[in-house]
Amino acid sequence: MPGIPDRFVATGADTAIAITRAAVKHRLGLSLSLPLAHLDADRLARAVRLSFDAEPVVGCAFRTDERRAYWERLPHLDGTTISVHENVADPDEMMRSFQAVPLEDEGPQAGVALFRAAERDVLGVKISHVVGDGRAAKQYAYLLASIYSRLGVDAEFAPVPNLRTRPSGRDVWANLTASQRREARKAKSWTSPTWPAPQSTSAGKGLTYRWLTLPPEQFALLKAYGADRGCTVNDMMLTAVLRACISRLNPPVGVPLSLMYTADLRRYLPDAVGLPVCNLSISGSLDIERVNDESFEDTLRRVHQRMQRWAEMCYGAGPLASAERVAGLGYRITERLLGLAFRAGGASDKSPQKTYPWFTNIGVIDDAKLRFDDVAPDSGFMFGPGADGVSIVPVVSTYRDALTVCMGYGESDENTQLVEGLLSSIAGEITGTSAVECA
Repeated sequence: MPGIPDRFVATGADTAIAITRAAVKHRLGLSLSLPLAHLDADRLARAVRLSFDAEPVVGCAFRTDERRAYWERLPHLDGTTISVHENVADPDEMMRSFQAVPLEDEGPQAGVALFRAAERDVLGVKISHVVGDGRAAKQYAYLLASIYSRLGVDAEFAPVPNLRTRPSGRDVWANLTASQRREARKAKSWTSPTWPAPQSTSAGKGLTYRWLTLPPEQFALLKAYGADRGCTVNDMMLTAVLRACISRLNPPVGVPLSLMYTADLRRYLPDAVGLPVCNLSISGSLDIERVNDESFEDTLRRVHQRMQRWAEMCYGAGPLASAERVAGLGYRITERLLGLAFRAGGASDKSPQKTYPWFTNIGVIDDAKLRFDDVAPDSGFMFGPGADGVSIVPVVSTYRDALTVCMGYGESDENTQLVEGLLSSIAGEITGTSAVECA
């Protein structure tokens, strides 16, 4: 499309995520269930093609040289297709396989698959984490639904490219007050693992997923319990994950347990609506100790206090801004520095018996923005990062008041047993019973 630049700058966050793929499988995607045969595959493929014009960076390849990383527009996008599977017996298993396959740097940075089962269509959408975070993945799905619906009215519809500059940690930093900057400098985005790693003899055959969904009535009780105590759903889920991991991994008492948490920093931008697909999330650690025989309410109180302190430090805006400064030194230098940081933080073969949970709450998936010809999915949830072997990365999302916890890991009988046990324990912390079936 005329007017779209050939190149876009890769941010420091893009660069950091690209480099850390050596240790983490950065996946982001959605599973959306719709009425049988509702979606027209040809129109959906056309919508995907046009989405690469609407969000031009998604229609790019990720490139690097000694000096920098950048996005280069792909020349041959008109042949864009989607994967369509008819008469699918197990759409959940097909979705696992689809989400596990990485999107290549050669691009495009998004992929779509349609699985037609006996009673429903299941739409899989995924984007590369190098180009965008969890909120960006939702944003792309909303865009796809919008273009699909517009094409149903006007087959010649062409979207206007979003050519706003992709924001970075520098933009977040520029919008902080002096006092906020002082606090933000105290945050750290990486910490040494302090949990005992589960014993596993297998790294797994490849990435797979398990998930568990709490129905709307249980989600309502969850919100009410937290609200009565001045706590958020996020506080509640962090508490449930922490307690489930303590019960399953049995960490030592008196040691600060590194519970990693991801936060979206768009909250600090005055004009976050309409931003291009981008990475504006950062991680931090709660570093909270185990207390034996502690009630859920008492653990929740401690988690809430830690989260309040994390908020005072602007959720890690300092490390995100630092990522931009480091990336300015050049891609190869950044690669070496991040490798040193990983080893210093314990992410190396020197500490194979240590791990930590990594919690991500991608939040609410808005059904009003996911209407395909005025029909929204019946259900939906999101996939997130994982790793080969033992991987404790619960990803939380909510759709129509049904809350789903999804975990990716290296597939093996041992790892599946661990992940299903963790999911069941998380549900048990919330519902009072561990007899919950995982998908």
